Amino acid sequence: MGSDPLSELMRRYAEGEDDVFAELYGLMAPRLYRFCSRLAGSRPEADDLFQETFLRLHRARATYMSGASALYWAFAIARSVQLDRRRYRRRRPEGVAPADDAAGQDRLEAGPGYSPEAEARSHDLLQVVALELDRMSERNRVAYILLREEGLSVKEAAAILGTSGDVVKQRAHRAYEQLRAALGAAGWSEVAHDTAWNSVPARA
Repeated sequence: MGSDPLSELMRRYAEGEDDVFAELYGLMAPRLYRFCSRLAGSRPEADDLFQETFLRLHRARATYMSGASALYWAFAIARSVQLDRRRYRRRRPEGVAPADDAAGQDRLEAGPGYSPEAEARSHDLLQVVALELDRMSERNRVAYILLREEGLSVKEAAAILGTSGDVVKQRAHRAYEQLRAALGAAGWSEVAHDTAWNSVPARA
């Protein structure tokens, strides 16, 4: 996975250079928070997941392997935290809040082509996708997020998930098929049949 500025900062932080944390946080936080937002069902849950991920990253920093991608290592920690949180909620279902604002985090930016109708359609589409992502299995959803939304290669996603590339592609394909079916059922046939939704990314 090669060296990069973020991974070099993580190496230094792992070796005890506490003064690099602010810079490390600044580089890592935007993409890690986006990843947490797509794993979580709501903004408060994403905030909690993000904060706990950074806390675990701090506690586990001595285990970071120099040369590994710090961002993908953080993704793996976030996924582990999310799995732990889901297991806890299954044991205490009365504490679960409905995931009704996940899709509301995204909006069209006002611009030359902006219209209230376009924004409403965008919101409706995102709502269908967000709800279906929340319904699918954790394994399929994370494979979809890593490949489709984070743009990782199959090999990189497999390293994060601790499985093989073939398994990652199978999980992603099942996620695409589930999303395509949900979009078609919701009347988004023009999106449901777009190959972007039902083909595994080319990066191996």
